[in-house]
Amino acid sequence: MSMIRNILYACVSASVIMTGTVFNTLADENSKSLHFEITGGLGTAEVVTDNGISYSVEGGDDLFHFIPDTELKITIHSKYGIDSIKENNSVLKQKNTKMEDIKKKDYSFTYKTKNADSNLSVNLTEMHSRFKIASIKTDENGDVIPLHSRFECVKKEYYEESNEDIEKAIEIAKENDSEGDYQILESDDNGVLQSNDFLRGTYIIKKIDDKINLDPFELVVSRDKDTPYTYIRMKDGKEISSDSKGTVKMIECDQSIQSATRVVLKNKNDKLAEDSGTFKIKMLKDDEKALKNYKKDYLKTDKKGYISMYDGVRWINTFTLKKGECVLPVVLPDGLYKLSDFSIKNRKIKSTRISVSSEIISGLDEDSQPVNDCVIFLK
Repeated sequence: MSMIRNILYACVSASVIMTGTVFNTLADENSKSLHFEITGGLGTAEVVTDNGISYSVEGGDDLFHFIPDTELKITIHSKYGIDSIKENNSVLKQKNTKMEDIKKKDYSFTYKTKNADSNLSVNLTEMHSRFKIASIKTDENGDVIPLHSRFECVKKEYYEESNEDIEKAIEIAKENDSEGDYQILESDDNGVLQSNDFLRGTYIIKKIDDKINLDPFELVVSRDKDTPYTYIRMKDGKEISSDSKGTVKMIECDQSIQSATRVVLKNKNDKLAEDSGTFKIKMLKDDEKALKNYKKDYLKTDKKGYISMYDGVRWINTFTLKKGECVLPVVLPDGLYKLSDFSIKNRKIKSTRISVSSEIISGLDEDSQPVNDCVIFLK
């Protein structure tokens, strides 16, 4: 449970300031409360008032009282960074940039108190050591549908001790009261399964059904300066590394997977630019000249090389970015493309060429479909 640890006042008329300490017994009738909460990963915060008085926030909840329009300097000290800073459940902005996905371990910003009670929440980045698998198959209509899957995971030493019998290995782990050394997992209705965090070590992961022939593989969790580094090692030696937060993402399917292309717009600091707008695409040849008059059942180019895609209802030649992202309606042939004719207001694109490979999987979209991210940057 959270604790309300401090009742503070930034109004000198309601305070007696002696050697940097504030003494208060009653809240000024003009003051408003500021509920400050830190959630997620590891970190603390420091709040400094406009008259130089400093208060620390060690985690959990704190309640402050300030006169409206008091300017505060807030510094967040985090171990792995900040996912978001929100005011009343909306991400705060500074200079029209949302305060989220902040990599800095020490981050400062100014905040002016409001003429109303308000909530300020800092969600710190958490580092994980886990994996996520989406189990899917393609039906007779070519649509991707989820599959139910069940996986068992156990520390490698128990697996070897049991002569590679994973059921017996889990029993050994249970007998040793080693709950952190095994997990039994099932997918949800979308076919997605996500493990809990694993402790440092090597684990054997095995699927417990015969719908798809998937060899057991290893999950390796190591640490470098207290930061987990997690990856999956397949039987053939292929390795799949985790994302920046320590989650390894995989897809299993009953046939070879072709990922859709997701165009992602980012600022030069590598943060998602949530701009909206439209663009067109040209298909390029090896010499980077436009490929003209190309035609397939679902894809064609005109005499200038601009692409049209058939989405099952109509041909589309103009594509829309919504909040900085656009998943194209068909799988593009592997190769080089050029994006053009952007309608993003007051913005210029730094690079418009993208290389597409349907064999690369950057992750899953909201429908758990495989996507390959092609990033373009704003100037």
